Amino acid sequence: MKVSAVTITSLAVVFMSACSFTPKEQASGSFDYVAVQAQQAIIPAADLSLPPARDTYAVPPVEGQRDIGAAVNILAPVLVWPTAAGSRVEEADTQVRVHFDEVEGTDDLPSLIWAASLARLQADSIAVQTERVQQLIETGWVTEQKTIGDDELELIIERRFAIEFEAPAHGRTVAVQVNLLEKKESGAGAGLRPGLVDDRNQAALLLNSLINEVAVRLISTQKQISPDTYTVSAGFDGKGYAALLVDTSFINTWTIVGLALPELGFTVDDLNQSSGRYYVTYNSESSVLGSLAFWRDNPSLALTDGAYEILVTGDQTATSITFYRDGQPLPAAEVNALYAPFAAEFRRQLEL
Repeated sequence: MKVSAVTITSLAVVFMSACSFTPKEQASGSFDYVAVQAQQAIIPAADLSLPPARDTYAVPPVEGQRDIGAAVNILAPVLVWPTAAGSRVEEADTQVRVHFDEVEGTDDLPSLIWAASLARLQADSIAVQTERVQQLIETGWVTEQKTIGDDELELIIERRFAIEFEAPAHGRTVAVQVNLLEKKESGAGAGLRPGLVDDRNQAALLLNSLINEVAVRLISTQKQISPDTYTVSAGFDGKGYAALLVDTSFINTWTIVGLALPELGFTVDDLNQSSGRYYVTYNSESSVLGSLAFWRDNPSLALTDGAYEILVTGDQTATSITFYRDGQPLPAAEVNALYAPFAAEFRRQLEL
């Protein structure tokens, strides 16, 4: 009887521990700071006075409500990637927003971005519930399914987004912003995890897909980089390092590289268009080279998995692409091996 009682108690402990889990995005540790109260101001003794107050270490007031303690999401957020020609993200902007500036070859930037956005939503099977031409799109429900916790509880999240377009009268620049409109959860995992960062990440992913669609359409308007007139070759950059050479402008090559990298097995971890740098991680299992007919016998690049830096430099007529690993440029033999898959993927992107 005693053994049975111990067994039942053990099972209860196991059951309780299985039902309680810490999501990977949730902060852990001591949260004593949450209970700290403001200290009473110092009162000077009689006939004494306090020195003049200084605001060197003053804590600014917090605008709105912020997560604290265990509610803080510690995962890195999805960044908005300005991969299209003329696109940019304001450094201090806290919104999920991108700005497009007019580039050579675009006659009506607001119309191009509006058409690209509608086309991307249709291609991704995202319904348009409400629209005001070149001003606002409200989407239908976008569904995300996942499992959470040690028990792999099913969580179904449905979200609706508002995509706002803002352009001045001259139409030479357009700002596009994505906001969460409403959300609902269902499944056994509903309500068990904080979702603010997840919600922002999904808005950023949606905006990134719109930016990529704009990038493709902008490329298609540039006659100088049509598949019949531009070339990719292996050669050397301005510093004498082995590189891929493209006979088109920096901004066009920068955009094509941004579109091609994920298809070739690279994850873009960071980028800086002003310095022409992509910071990436290569994973041979993520490459789609097997979908290219001539490459099916060797469906990955001749690269070691790991971190790389890709430097794009050039002017209005010619560009070089240099690959770095551990701070050193890749040798000519490795760059030559990259030539065929990169050239094929560039051509495929231009023909989409």
